[in-house]
Amino acid sequence: MTVPAHSADPTQGASQHRRMPAEEHREIAALTMRELGKLTADQVERLEHPVPVTSNGLPVAWLVPLTPSERRRAEMIAAGKLRPGQPRGLGRWSPLPATGSGPTLSELLLDLREQERT
Repeated sequence: MTVPAHSADPTQGASQHRRMPAEEHREIAALTMRELGKLTADQVERLEHPVPVTSNGLPVAWLVPLTPSERRRAEMIAAGKLRPGQPRGLGRWSPLPATGSGPTLSELLLDLREQERT
């Protein structure tokens, strides 16, 4: 991500800053938690690559930009034009109860392997 660079104006107090021309940007390699809180929505939107977020010098999170398709999907959900689907994973799956009769699956597999060898 690139953000406008700032430079202290020596004629003003150290707390005064003047904006440099918009074409002067710096690449962000990492952000502290404090810096993350000061980013504007425009700066976050211009994020071009994942940026680590640190706290006390240690990484605690990643700020990752959306892909164009992810951004479009989020916009459509926010506008009410798309309703997100429900995950269809194995959340509702449960194994069948054991029958208790006959060989186990492991025994059947061993038998099949033995038949292949002969």
